[in-house]
Amino acid sequence: MESQQKIILRMELQIGQLIRLVANLNERLDVVEQEQRESELHRVLQIKRISHV
Repeated sequence: MESQQKIILRMELQIGQLIRLVANLNERLDVVEQEQRESELHRVLQIKRISHV
């Protein structure tokens, strides 16, 4: 029985690690998406400036 409890505890710890990993990946994805939007906005503004010249 004790070995089953150790297995369950190990699985719970691994699940916790996976949850933290997914949360970190989501945060990094948010940062990348924000940078992409800013880059696209910057590009559009440059195109508009060039077209007004």
